[in-house]
Amino acid sequence: MRAVVIGVGHYHATFPPFYLDLLAQHGVEVVAVHDPDKTVAETTAARVGSAAYDDMRAMLAETRPGFILGLGRHIAMPAVVEAAIASGIPTIMEKPWGVDADTVAALALRAEKAGAWIATPFSMRYSLWAQRCREMVQAGSLGAVSNVRFRMVRPGVQRYIDQGCSWMLSKAEAGGGVLLNLGIHGMDLCRWITGEETVVVSAHVSNAVFGLDIEDYAHVTLQTPSGILFHVEVGYTYPRDGGADDEHVLFAERAMLRETADGMEVVARDGSRTEQTPQGMLTSWEGVMVDCIERIRQGGPPPNTPSDLSRAVSLVFEAYRVAGV
Repeated sequence: MRAVVIGVGHYHATFPPFYLDLLAQHGVEVVAVHDPDKTVAETTAARVGSAAYDDMRAMLAETRPGFILGLGRHIAMPAVVEAAIASGIPTIMEKPWGVDADTVAALALRAEKAGAWIATPFSMRYSLWAQRCREMVQAGSLGAVSNVRFRMVRPGVQRYIDQGCSWMLSKAEAGGGVLLNLGIHGMDLCRWITGEETVVVSAHVSNAVFGLDIEDYAHVTLQTPSGILFHVEVGYTYPRDGGADDEHVLFAERAMLRETADGMEVVARDGSRTEQTPQGMLTSWEGVMVDCIERIRQGGPPPNTPSDLSRAVSLVFEAYRVAGV
């Protein structure tokens, strides 16, 4: 299978989850890479043994790949999405597609009207905990669901500078800070797990640690029509590299479901049990990338829609409005 990558200056191209390495590990040949900075494109192309371009449309026209992996700066993403739609080539397009909700909504509508195959790598869906929560909530087997906690706190902002992606620290170029970058996964999970649309009922953001024009901490509470509260807490405030403070837990009438390092814990009225992630189940970014690749190979539909991405982005920007930023 032949692929091209647009915007390889994006930190996810070579920093965990190493999209380029994942493609190679799963039988995908990267025939060309693009970045508006030709030096970045050439350096990456030399690493993976492909051609380098600084013109993405020329690259698409000359290589005609089996699929596109779209990355790049957030402010430049609308042009990537438009090129993908025009090409008719299946595309895995990194979030958030733009720096404002209206632009992303318009792109999503255009993609769906065109029947474009475009998926967002919502990697947090690919865990035993998330999938069991979705199955059990939508089957009603947990009884009334009270609330869900989604916490994702990662190391500070120096890593983006070190990776040549200091644009991530500019509101003008990135659209927002940690809430748009990490919190969007919580926004998506709320809708995906509950099967309900949701509204923002409270939101607070802070840039107290780094003093930038993007937030380095955010806490948002969402609520569904059935009354489920979904708390999204994200930060760039973990004090050292190589660590994180994450917690994913659902509280319901009949059980509590908590994600663990190797699966999940279920605490019910009649006792507790653990469930390990099945052998061979691919999780996180590897899970979503392989799922997308296999769907493209087999001619199947994407695992999520442009509307899924647009709705998650709109919740992020609604949270910014509620927080007063």
